[in-house]
Amino acid sequence: MVDGGIALHTLQLLELKVLLELKRICDKHQIKYFLAWGTLLGAVRHRGFIPWDDDIDVGMLRSEYAKFLTVCNDELSQEYYLQTFESDSGYANSHAKIRLNGTEYLEPANKDILEHKGIFIDIFPLDHIPNNYLSQKIHRFKLMALSEACLIKYGYRTEILTLKGKAFHLGLQYLAKIFSKDQVIKMREEMLQKYNGERTDFYAFGASRCYFPAEIFENFSELEFEGFKFRVPEGYTTYLECTYGDYMTLPPEDKRIRHTSYSPDFGRYANIDSVDDVLKSMATPYKTGDIVYKQ
Repeated sequence: MVDGGIALHTLQLLELKVLLELKRICDKHQIKYFLAWGTLLGAVRHRGFIPWDDDIDVGMLRSEYAKFLTVCNDELSQEYYLQTFESDSGYANSHAKIRLNGTEYLEPANKDILEHKGIFIDIFPLDHIPNNYLSQKIHRFKLMALSEACLIKYGYRTEILTLKGKAFHLGLQYLAKIFSKDQVIKMREEMLQKYNGERTDFYAFGASRCYFPAEIFENFSELEFEGFKFRVPEGYTTYLECTYGDYMTLPPEDKRIRHTSYSPDFGRYANIDSVDDVLKSMATPYKTGDIVYKQ
């Protein structure tokens, strides 16, 4: 076991548990989610978690994301908590998280601010961006500025290493003072969704540098992840090439590290040790067709 041993294994299993709850809701309501970022890479390259990875990322087109948030109000099991800037007064990010109640996974940037700090998975909305290269750059810069202003306004801690970055941050501190929390959040959300009505040729997750051809999200298929079938874009090869380049080549051993160095509190789930344990802990049993193989 790499970097964290048993703790990393348990963390991955509990994140899988949360992902299965998301899958249950999306399958029931025909919501088109898909595995994203390193989770998608793990499904393609490892048929599960990248061995040293410690998080799960899911993507949805903005319309599906909005539907999911609405459905969750009634569908989400009491074991979980849907965290957005609307449900948690201390949460400043533009994407949602589903957190596992009865656990704790402190993030240094906001550990004293959030109302809920449980183990989580991330759910990212995917929005259209302009076709023109220069317009894309301008749009991304505005999103970066508004996103950073939100973090500043909410009191998040950020580590800035360069002089240019520090100067940019200082300017945004003054900007953040002018507007209320609701105002900066509203400006960011309007900027994120500015081009959705135009149905452009590209999508992006927030201020990410990765611009994806819209056509790769027109259809979806399924891949195995930790013994279960999850939805992925049919164009996942293009997605991974845009994100990672030569995605099938493993990084050097010194780069095989976790995203986070802090330890979770597993609470009453501390004895979860296998996928079987995860299934036994689920409030809603899984149908045989959802499971590829049993570990």
